[in-house]
Amino acid sequence: MKKLVIAGLSVMMLAGCGNKTEQLEEFYTQIDTVNAKEKPVVEVNKNLQKLESEKVELFNKISKAKKQEIKVINNTATKLVKNASARSAAIDKEIKAYDESEAEFKKAKDLASEIKDKDQKKEASDLTNALEKKYKEHDGLMTSYKDVLKKENDLFKYLEGKSPETSEVNSKIENLNKSTSAFQKNMTTFNKTMEQVQKESGDIVKLLNDK
Repeated sequence: MKKLVIAGLSVMMLAGCGNKTEQLEEFYTQIDTVNAKEKPVVEVNKNLQKLESEKVELFNKISKAKKQEIKVINNTATKLVKNASARSAAIDKEIKAYDESEAEFKKAKDLASEIKDKDQKKEASDLTNALEKKYKEHDGLMTSYKDVLKKENDLFKYLEGKSPETSEVNSKIENLNKSTSAFQKNMTTFNKTMEQVQKESGDIVKLLNDK
């Protein structure tokens, strides 16, 4: 999914930090493990972008087809159904990656709670709060995308029929547009939260390097 690519957050610590930041270092090393679990999402995004482009091309072909070119419409709709199925499978892979990431995140939360230094504990808490928000919003994002897929399938399968009516097609497109709008709003919210995650992570890296 476009804009969903998440760069791994490397642990950038200078040598000789000593024991002052030992607990924070251990916490952030676990965060690195958390991020590593999301690496499959990069390939998922590439695949989704390709499939989304293919979907646009196919749907444009239907839009340009004349009503009497029913075979063109039917055959193209069949390809769109297969395209939606492929995107659904890709999304399932992303959901799995996030589930595995969240499992590792719970370990990071436990480590954050053990940090004794007040300032370091606050920085770790700020990051864990942002990450909790990320996981919650990602769940909503995936739910809204699956709703888009459902509405797309409803439209595409109808277009596979022998004589799709223009009024019914327009009604299904309207429903799809509503779901797409909801998804885009969730995407905007999620991207803002990801910016916050990057900021909080950067604060911890700076603290570790300054020690």
